[in-house]
Amino acid sequence: MSSTSYKLHIDWSTIAKIGGLVVCLYVLYIIKSIIIWFVFALVIAILFNFLIDALERKKIPRLASAAVLYLGVFALVGFFVYKTAPLMLYEMQDFMKNLPLYLKRISPFFEKLGVYYFQNPNILSDTLQQSLSKAGGSFGNALSAVFGGASSTALVLAMAFFISLERQFVEKLLGAFSPQRYKEYMFSLWRRARKKVSGWFLTRIIGVIFVGALTYIILMILDVKYAFILSVIAGFLDLIPVAGPLVAAVILAAVTALNSTWQAVFVLVAFFFIQQIENHILFPVLFKKLAGLPPVLVLASFAIGGELWGVAGAILGIPLAGVVYEVIKDYFAKKQRDELPESENS
Repeated sequence: MSSTSYKLHIDWSTIAKIGGLVVCLYVLYIIKSIIIWFVFALVIAILFNFLIDALERKKIPRLASAAVLYLGVFALVGFFVYKTAPLMLYEMQDFMKNLPLYLKRISPFFEKLGVYYFQNPNILSDTLQQSLSKAGGSFGNALSAVFGGASSTALVLAMAFFISLERQFVEKLLGAFSPQRYKEYMFSLWRRARKKVSGWFLTRIIGVIFVGALTYIILMILDVKYAFILSVIAGFLDLIPVAGPLVAAVILAAVTALNSTWQAVFVLVAFFFIQQIENHILFPVLFKKLAGLPPVLVLASFAIGGELWGVAGAILGIPLAGVVYEVIKDYFAKKQRDELPESENS
């Protein structure tokens, strides 16, 4: 019986290519923070360019449009935070002060379920306060990881501003680095992905403002305690499709029930109607004007991005989801075109 031996031959050019790839990956790992900042700036620029391009078509200079929009939006955000921070701080302090009393109220209910951890409200109150403190620290660390502090935040916004000033910045970048035969496809893919991503972000931002504002009005009418902070939570959770509103409803009901069960029922009913208005009236109108992303793909990008890179990954997963969505759509469209002649012949 003869045995055949195989020799693995690797030439120097292959070794050089592998070495070059390793070096490139190492360099990317070293500058990953800069890459994340750049992608954040690009996402911000995409959102602003949606309006800047429209204003430029109205013969308004691009520099003037970008300056007014950037300064105006961030001035409004800063003014909102400045005006609402004292109210939010007051409601949080009041909630923590009354927490032992709330825990004592719900203790009998949990005792019937065989849970006796609420018998000593002081211990549980201290535990919750420590957990909230850790959560706050984690959130602060997460924000620091995303932007790296005030100087990095300023750098991200400055990069976004200058990207917005450059017309078709990404198209020029793709044109410089894409192979000639793939350039047209890359341009088309980017335009469609940009439309999806900007449409998703704009609809979610409008949804956040709508849900937060309407929730606050309803809570104020029903005289619910901690109305402002609850409405802020409900608004931000609306960013996450499907799961976000469910979590918001649980939080609203749980906190409101600490003071009144009937209040909690009314709040749940009101929040249900807010979600119905958003899902069946507001979003259909917006989606006629703005393209969106499938909720399942958004949830998957949130989960995968958050697991890999934390808060930054969860946010940056959305633009990637837009690209993936367009690539998958192109793949199935091509597959359908390839199968069409066979079905016609049969």
